[in-house]
Amino acid sequence: MKLTSESDIKTLVENDKDMMRVLRIARDFGLPDWWIGAGFLRCRVWDEQSGFTETTGLKDVDVVYFNGDDVQPETDWQYDKDLLVVAPDVNWEVRNQARMHCINGNEPFTSTEDGIAHWTETATAVAVKLDGEEVKLLFCYGSDDLLNIVARPTPYFTGVNSQTVRDRIEKKQWRKKWPMLQIKDL
Repeated sequence: MKLTSESDIKTLVENDKDMMRVLRIARDFGLPDWWIGAGFLRCRVWDEQSGFTETTGLKDVDVVYFNGDDVQPETDWQYDKDLLVVAPDVNWEVRNQARMHCINGNEPFTSTEDGIAHWTETATAVAVKLDGEEVKLLFCYGSDDLLNIVARPTPYFTGVNSQTVRDRIEKKQWRKKWPMLQIKDL
């Protein structure tokens, strides 16, 4: 099915039993202001847009949350382990956005959404979660680049920082995985 809207993306997630299973596990884990972002949604949408019958697979599932009261990386590592007990077939990567600003020298983030907005590409600065059984989507820069298989840097990765985006695209072999990929503003 060709996706043309955010509503179509929501339907795609709702109808994907594997995605829904992961979302339910993350929801039940109970982290504050949590989302699953990046490749979990981007790869699934790009696979669908490319007409793939098999998904390209994920290196990890990025569960992000916000807790300014505990910014120890060890807390996240323990969450990774705890989630592996529940779902050992998923490569969980849990990260508190209250501490992640240090990686690129940004000002402290104010929420999970703020942290996600500082990710590298517009089609990666996306996330999904469950509120009860309702699928909620987050598109920090809209959904056009996600729907159209476009890799474009977020405002934080333009100019001098754009090499980071180029390096990611090459390292992750996005052009090989998704031949329709358009790279813009680099």
